[in-house]
Amino acid sequence: MQYKSVKSLLVPLIKSGQEWQSIDVNGQIKKPKLYLSNIQWFLLFVGAIALLKLPKGFSQDIVGYIMSAFGISVSLFMSLLVSIFDKFENTSFKIEGKGDHEIVRLKQKKNFFKRFISITSYLVILSIVIVVMCSFSYILNLPQRKLSPDNFTLSFREIDIFLTIKSSLILLYRTLFNYLLLNYLLLTIFITSSAFEYYMSEINSRIIEDIE
Repeated sequence: MQYKSVKSLLVPLIKSGQEWQSIDVNGQIKKPKLYLSNIQWFLLFVGAIALLKLPKGFSQDIVGYIMSAFGISVSLFMSLLVSIFDKFENTSFKIEGKGDHEIVRLKQKKNFFKRFISITSYLVILSIVIVVMCSFSYILNLPQRKLSPDNFTLSFREIDIFLTIKSSLILLYRTLFNYLLLNYLLLTIFITSSAFEYYMSEINSRIIEDIE
């Protein structure tokens, strides 16, 4: 397996997962103006502000729990992907003899499968990234590294370049980690709500017929 092969598969997966966050089952696109949606920018802000309450980040125990939980979530989402794709395979998309309303429903159904599979696959990759970041936390012993205003200074003569760079990288790492956790929860809620909305629309579209 070569790097180019992995890249050629991974890049479209991530791109599709991000794009389908802005596309509804009718195929209408509502792209955010600044790459992230408003709520995702808010989560990034919360992830940064949380560092004020967590100067050492998450403890070793919490990191271990997160690592275990997301390791399990990978297998669960993979099973869900297989189940959903099997359902897709057993769905007929023939439009012969169907009316306009039925054709619209088929297009919505296809878009739902594409969105669900794309975002769920994206969540699998996100879970793996979070597990890898947890591993780095253990290796680099990040939970024992406390950040404080003393690590930074506005006075040029007092700047410790090595300490400033190291503290900035830890600050960036922890902010990104907090954001990914919150974004994961957001996308999980989003895909669950989308599934509920679609399933309910499918159920409501079925008419109960009386047998004479």
